[in-house]
Amino acid sequence: MSLFWTILLAIAQGLAEFFPVSSSAHLTILGALAGVREEDALVFFLVLHFGTLAATLVFFRKDLWGLLLGALRGDPKAWRFAGLVAVTTAFTGALGFGLKPVTERLLTSPGIAGSVLLFTALYLWCTQYLPKGQKTFDTMRWRDAALVGLAQGLAVIPGVSRSGASISSGLALGLDRESAFRYSFLASLPAIGGAFVLEARQAFSSSNPHLLDDLLGASISFSVGCFALWLWRRSVIRHGPHRWAFWCVIAGLSGIAVATWTR
Repeated sequence: MSLFWTILLAIAQGLAEFFPVSSSAHLTILGALAGVREEDALVFFLVLHFGTLAATLVFFRKDLWGLLLGALRGDPKAWRFAGLVAVTTAFTGALGFGLKPVTERLLTSPGIAGSVLLFTALYLWCTQYLPKGQKTFDTMRWRDAALVGLAQGLAVIPGVSRSGASISSGLALGLDRESAFRYSFLASLPAIGGAFVLEARQAFSSSNPHLLDDLLGASISFSVGCFALWLWRRSVIRHGPHRWAFWCVIAGLSGIAVATWTR
C-alpha cells in the first residue's frame, strides 16, 4: 500500500471513528479503492483503531482519573457508573462476538457497507424528533446500559456507526446530550480495548512486513482523532447528531458506486 493511501486511511479513521458516520464503512470503501488485501486490512484497520482508542483515553483523561479516584475512595456513584459500563460492555461483547464470523467477511465489501450507511443515515435523522432528555449518569438505569450495549455491539457491522448508534440510543432512552456523548465514549473503552488486546499479537508480530505503515497510521489516526473528538462534542451538544445523516447518504451511495465500479 502506498504512503498516500496509508495517510488517507488514517485520516479517515481519525475522523470517522468519532463522527457518527462509521469508520469501518469508510475504511472498507477506501480500502477497496486502494486495493488493500483482506488479510492486510484486518491488521491495518485494527492498528488505526488503536490510534483512536489512545485519542479517547487522552480526551477523557479527567473523567477517567476522577472515576478512578472516586472508586478508590469508595464513592458509590463511581462504583455505580463502573457497573453501568460493565453491563454495557457485556452486552456489546456478547453481540459483537456473535456477529464477528459474519462481519469479518464484510470488511472488504463496499456495497454492503454503503447500504448499511443508508440505514445509519435514517436513524441519525430521526434523532431530531426525540424529546429533550433529562437523564444523567446518576439517573441512568441498568436497562439503559444494556440497550446502549446492544446498540454499540451492532457497530461490528461495517456501515453502523458505533458513536452514532450509542449516542442515538442514549438520546432515545432520555439521556441529555452531554451525558449521551460522554457515556458513549467512556463505555466504548473496555470493548474497543478488549478487541485490540485480542488481536494485538497478530498486529505487532515481529514478522509484520508493514510495521512502519502501521506506526504511521496509528500516529495520524491519534492526532486527527483528538481534534475530531473536540469538534464532535461541540456538534452533539449544540445540534445533536442528525445533521450527519446527509454525509452518511453521500458516503453510502459512494460505497454502492465503488462496489459496482470494482466488480
